[in-house]
Amino acid sequence: MGKRILKAKGPRQGLQTTRMVVTRDLQLGRQRLSYSEGGVGAPIILLHGLGASSRWWFPLFPELTSAQLRIIAPDLPGFGRTPGPALPIKSAARIVVELADHHKLAHFFLAGHSMGGTIAAQIAADYGGRVRRLILVDSAGIPTRISARWIGRLMSPWTWCPLGFYTTLLGDAIRAGPGNMRAGVRELRRYDIRRLLDRVKMPTLLVWGERDGLTPLEQGREIAKGLPDARLEIVSKARHLPMVSDPGATSRLILKFLREELEAAGGG
Repeated sequence: MGKRILKAKGPRQGLQTTRMVVTRDLQLGRQRLSYSEGGVGAPIILLHGLGASSRWWFPLFPELTSAQLRIIAPDLPGFGRTPGPALPIKSAARIVVELADHHKLAHFFLAGHSMGGTIAAQIAADYGGRVRRLILVDSAGIPTRISARWIGRLMSPWTWCPLGFYTTLLGDAIRAGPGNMRAGVRELRRYDIRRLLDRVKMPTLLVWGERDGLTPLEQGREIAKGLPDARLEIVSKARHLPMVSDPGATSRLILKFLREELEAAGGG
């Protein structure tokens, strides 16, 4: 198992703003998987979106690990440092569960952003007894017509990605390559999260950017309506990446949600 040490910077100035992150390589059957890990405490698995990597969650690492959470954030197959090809959503969900099995996690919190939200919801529906609480951040999952306008928006990252994050965005997109990106888009065009929402029984938090143009707020409201136990929180002025553009607000919403169970369970 390989290992690298990276740094994750948080939203506030002071001693708590930087955390060491360990990245590891793991063999799960025929699939080599890279993942980032940090913190000690109740486990939470963070799933990134299309063309992204675990690094997209790094702005939340300092806040979440300071709250006694153990973060495990994989690079999903075909993205980041994990070789492809990109997998269908159900297959990607099984890989994530195998990662949890490797770490002997009987129960865990689970969060997903964009395409990662669809994978997280699939896990919550299929392995609900293991997911303590679910968090969906600007989740994909409602198929939309891929219009010239939508493609133009996707290809114009200045409309949805913070300027300081361009290097990470571009590097991850290049690493994914056009084949994995096309495969992911095709999967999202035919995958409808609404078909499984009634099987997601655990408490669910939806965190949504107020000005998201890729997965608009209206989609967040529709997903929330289909879930048995859900609440929707809106990050003011944020677009598709609230965990990057406003990690402070995003962390506070997540921690408030998780603490309800951690405190009831005496610390998890």
